Amino acid sequence: MHPEYIVIHTAAFNGKNCDRDMIDQWHKARNWSGIGYHFVILNDNHSQKADGIVENGRATNKMGAHALGLNDRSLGICCIGHGDKNDFTAAQYESLYGLIRRLMTEFSIPLANVIGHREMNNLVEQELVSSRYRTSKSCPGNKIDMDFIREQLSSEMVSSDVEIPVFSVEARLAMANAIAVLQQHRAQFPNAQDELDEFIYHPEIIAMTH
Repeated sequence: MHPEYIVIHTAAFNGKNCDRDMIDQWHKARNWSGIGYHFVILNDNHSQKADGIVENGRATNKMGAHALGLNDRSLGICCIGHGDKNDFTAAQYESLYGLIRRLMTEFSIPLANVIGHREMNNLVEQELVSSRYRTSKSCPGNKIDMDFIREQLSSEMVSSDVEIPVFSVEARLAMANAIAVLQQHRAQFPNAQDELDEFIYHPEIIAMTH
């Protein structure tokens, strides 16, 4: 799969400790093969994981199950929380912007193709997807302003003078192996769990290891 779009979602769940594993269980209960999103961004309602952590879902080279009519050419990002009731947290936005910028660069996705799930209807009106995929969902939620998100991404791209590094296969493998060792021995660092997760799931580290 070569993604052309990035689709933003909300978990539409305000309970505690929602994360990649919980969503994976939900989707398997629907007889899916597993979590339909490619990435999950946690909020501040988890007792063990930090606000803004990015967790991997499906591999980016695998078709997702998150936006009917666009699954075969899009990446799905789910922000934990309920977008009809609460905005994303500041940490979620920071991680979301970093992740989107990385994916836009990696897959040459234009800013106009960063959409909220509800904006599938715009694609229907433009006859880019079939009318049978029109949605009644407000996802990623009434509290989430997709125009604002795109404006922020646009201003950051214009103002950024930072060159995005290109890592060799060897460097990516070495970093992946180092992280695997840290994960294997994480119990030895009881007072550094949050910091370790912040490092491992930082968008720049994800960009290097995936």
